[in-house]
Amino acid sequence: MNIRQRLTLLLLLLLAFALRLHHLDVQSLWYDEGVSARVAQMSLSELARWTAADIQPPLYYMLLHGWLKAFAPWPGNIAWLMRFVSASFGLLLLPLLAVLARKLWRICAGLLTTLVAGISPLMVYYSQEARMYTLLLFWLALAAWAVVRLLDENGRVHREKARLQWLALYTLSGVAALYTHYFAGFALLALALYWGHVWLREHRSRRALGGFALANGLILAGFAPWLPLMWQQWRTDTSYWPGKLKLTEALWHLLDNLTVGATEVFFERLARAWLPWFGFAALLGLWGLWQLHRRGRQRPLALVLHWLLLPVLFILVLAWRTPKLNTRYLLVAWPGWALLLGGGAASLWHRRSQWARGLTVAMLLLITLASARGLDNWFHDPNFAKTGWREAVGYAATHHAPDEVALLVSGHAYPIFDLYLPPDAPEKWRMTRFRLPEIEILDVTQVLGWEETARALNANLQGHSGVWLFLWQDEVVDPAQTTRTLLRRYAHQEPTPQFAFLGLEHYQLPHDFAVPVQPPLTWPGHTFASGLSLVGVQRAQGGLWLYWQAQQPLPDLQVTLSLQQAGQELAHLDQRPLGYDFPTTHWNRGDTYAQWLPLAQAPTSASLHLRVHDAHTSETWILPLE
Repeated sequence: MNIRQRLTLLLLLLLAFALRLHHLDVQSLWYDEGVSARVAQMSLSELARWTAADIQPPLYYMLLHGWLKAFAPWPGNIAWLMRFVSASFGLLLLPLLAVLARKLWRICAGLLTTLVAGISPLMVYYSQEARMYTLLLFWLALAAWAVVRLLDENGRVHREKARLQWLALYTLSGVAALYTHYFAGFALLALALYWGHVWLREHRSRRALGGFALANGLILAGFAPWLPLMWQQWRTDTSYWPGKLKLTEALWHLLDNLTVGATEVFFERLARAWLPWFGFAALLGLWGLWQLHRRGRQRPLALVLHWLLLPVLFILVLAWRTPKLNTRYLLVAWPGWALLLGGGAASLWHRRSQWARGLTVAMLLLITLASARGLDNWFHDPNFAKTGWREAVGYAATHHAPDEVALLVSGHAYPIFDLYLPPDAPEKWRMTRFRLPEIEILDVTQVLGWEETARALNANLQGHSGVWLFLWQDEVVDPAQTTRTLLRRYAHQEPTPQFAFLGLEHYQLPHDFAVPVQPPLTWPGHTFASGLSLVGVQRAQGGLWLYWQAQQPLPDLQVTLSLQQAGQELAHLDQRPLGYDFPTTHWNRGDTYAQWLPLAQAPTSASLHLRVHDAHTSETWILPLE
C-alpha cells in the first residue's frame, strides 16, 4: 500500500469516526440502552445472573461494566460514555473489512468497502446505540479474517506456527462472538461452511481439516457452560406472540435494512423506491465478482455468498418455528453485503474499460446519495429519533407535585426511568414510581385486565393527588388500554406535551379516588358457544361499554355489532372485539377487557345485535336496550 492509498484509507476512517461521534449524545437513551446501563452497573455476579435469565449473553455487558467503572470519576454524560464504546467498535470494524477485502481482491476493494461501510446509515445508527451489535460484527469480521488467512493463495496451509496463530485467533473471536450475541452462531457456521467449501474444492490436506475441526470444537467447548442457559431461555421465552412468520414481510425488511437502513433512518415507502437501484448495484457487484470467478479466483465470491445468504437462511428457518424476528438480528450477514458492494465495484473498476468504470462511478454515487439522505434523516429528522425517555422523565420530574407518583406501563421499562430519575435524585425532582405489570423483561402473557389493573391502581394511587402515566410497549401488555380507560373515567386528565414514541399522560386524582374492581353493568351479557363471554354492557354518555372475557382458549374471533331500531340500522361495527392488534387468541382466560362502542344516540327502544364468528362458526345474540 503506497502513501496515497494509506492517506485515502486514513481519510475514510476519519470521516467514518466523525459520523459516529456526531451528535453522539444528542438523543435520549431508549429502553434497550437503559437496560445496558442498568446491567453494566451491577456487580459481575449480578450481571451474570441477569443475563442468564435474559435473551442476551454477558460479554458486552462485562466490557461496558469495566468501561463505566474506569470512567466513573469522570463527570461525563453516561449516554456519551456508553455509546462511545459502540462507536469505537464500529470504527474498528472498518479496517478489518478493509484488510479482508484487500486480501480477497486488491487494495482498491479495501478502500471501497471502507467507504461503503463507513457511510452506511445502518452502521452509523448502531455505532451510536449502547448495545452489542458493533462489537458482534467486530468479532465476526475478526473470525472471517482468520479463516481467510488460513487459506493461502495456492490452496495450501500456512507454515505451522502461522497456522496455529490463525486457528487460535479464529477460536477466540468465535467464542467471544457467541458470548456477545447468540445469533453469532449462524455467521460462524456460514464461515465454517465456506472453509469446508474451499477444502473440498481444492483437495486440501486432512491435517488442515483436523486443525479446523479442533478449532470449532474448542469454540463449542468454550461456549458449553452457557449453552444450557441459552437453551432454557429459548424454550421459555415469552417476549413474543406465538404464530407464523410472515416471510415476505421479513424479506422486505431485510432488503430495506441492508440497503438504506429503513425504520432506523428511512421511511419504508421511501426505502422501497431506492430498492431497485440498490438491486442494480448488487447485480453489478455480483457481475464483477463473477468475472473474477470465471478467471479462477473463486474464493471471494464464495465467501460473500456464504456470509451474506446463509446466516439469513438459518435465522429465517429458526424464526419459522419461533416467530420472534427483528431485522437487527440479521446484522450478522451485513459484512457480506459491504464486501459484495466494495469488492464488486473494485472488480468492475479494474476492467479498465470506460463503460465498466462509468458503471462503477454510478454505483458508488448511488450508494453515497442514499447514505447521505439516510444520515441527514438520522441526524436531523425527529421522525427517526429514539424514544424520548430523557425528555419525558425530565418534564414529569420538573412539573410534578410533591405527592404525585409515576406509573410505568409497561413495568419492564423501569431501567430507563430509573436511569434518568434515580432513587437518589434531589428531593424536588424525586418521584415514587410503580409498575404495571411488575415484570423484568417483556412478557406477552402478562396482559392487563380490568380486575388486576383496578386493584393495582387502588393500592398505589390512594392518598396521592395525581399520577404521571408513562406508556411504552403498552400495546403489548395493555392492548385493551385498560389503564388509560380507568384513569380517564375515574380521574381528570391534564394536558401534557408529546414526546418521541412515548406516551406521557398526567391525571389529577379526586381525594376519594377508587376504581371498581368489577366493571359496572347496565345489562347482563351472554356466553357464546365458542367460549367468548360478554360479561355485560354499560350505558355511558356517547356510547356503550362492552365487557368481554375468554372462558377458554379461543380461536381468532370477529364480532359484528349492529344497533337497530324498528328494522333500521343505526350503527354498525365489524372487527375483532378489541381491534386488530389484540386477537382473541391472545386473551388471558378470565380477564375482563372493555370495548367502547361510540354511538351518537342509543334510544331505549333499540336493540344491540351481536354476531360472533370465525371461519367455521357463527352465533348471534340480541340485547334489548330497555
